[in-house]
Amino acid sequence: MLVVVSLLAAGLTVLGTITGAFGSLYLKKGAEDFNLNILEQIRNKSLITGISLFVLGILLYIYALSLERLSLLYPLTSLSYIWIALISEKFLGERMNKHKWLGILLIILGIFLVTFFSGS
Repeated sequence: MLVVVSLLAAGLTVLGTITGAFGSLYLKKGAEDFNLNILEQIRNKSLITGISLFVLGILLYIYALSLERLSLLYPLTSLSYIWIALISEKFLGERMNKHKWLGILLIILGIFLVTFFSGS
């Protein structure tokens, strides 16, 4: 049975995963200067940006959850793996191989099957 997911809720969830993925990028950059001195970390712009993007992503997801069922939205959070792979390749110079691309294809297939054919 085909399930229709609220377009707004799905869009907010996808936007939240993208925001969180960029948050991870900034956390990675901030981790390069990380130490246990809290005062220094408050001035670590990459770290603060990463945390802020994570919070924004969570808020978008929470709002999406107020509009739609968890069982329909949660599979969309798997898109984070895809965004991270693409962002890591583009901004951090990490390499994608055929196994990673196959994994991304399987994630997309899984999201489609679970989200749109999960029943009521």
